[in-house]
Amino acid sequence: MSEQVDVKLRLSEFLRQALSLEDVSTELAEELSPFKQDDNAGIWTIELESSVGVAPFMIYHYLLEIAGADGRTGKTLFDADLKTLERSAMIDSPGPRILAHAVAEGEAFILATTPAAHRSLTGEGEYRPLADEDGTERSEAASKLIEALAEANKLAGAWLAALRADSIAQGKNPQAGEFVEFNEAETGLALYVLDDRSIRDLLATLNLMIESARNLRED
Repeated sequence: MSEQVDVKLRLSEFLRQALSLEDVSTELAEELSPFKQDDNAGIWTIELESSVGVAPFMIYHYLLEIAGADGRTGKTLFDADLKTLERSAMIDSPGPRILAHAVAEGEAFILATTPAAHRSLTGEGEYRPLADEDGTERSEAASKLIEALAEANKLAGAWLAALRADSIAQGKNPQAGEFVEFNEAETGLALYVLDDRSIRDLLATLNLMIESARNLRED
């Protein structure tokens, strides 16, 4: 049995126990896909049918005694990620939501899902704002959105420039649509964007603004 197959079986058994699934571990293992892999830690993804439809899950896997290129051991990464995920859930910040974790001999696991799937699976209610009778909240929100969008666009430009510079330094063509190997921060960003609830309101707002602006010009 190859090392990767063995790892996938251990991951799927953790998943089966964490979610109280009736599926056989070998069947779950076949559905696991690697998302990010380092010497001492990795992230695997899987989609499963649930009471609210298909839900995405991430399994963080750590080799506790192995040190990475930065000198940090898998245990250090596990402790840091566990604290971050628990803190994120507490303050409702963007990013994955933890469902379970476990420590075995020489390795550790964390099971997480997207905020949208977590809300659906746990039955959390949606926020219902009160009517903004004098338009104050709309005005304040619109002003802050201008600042936030301008800053976000500046950050996106900086990230793209850094990505192009790294690609050129590695002898790659930054315009060829090559696979981007994420660092830790970029992995968090990717998982956030993959969540269908993360920027849904923003996209709806931008679409509404564009359509309304077009109607103004036509009038």
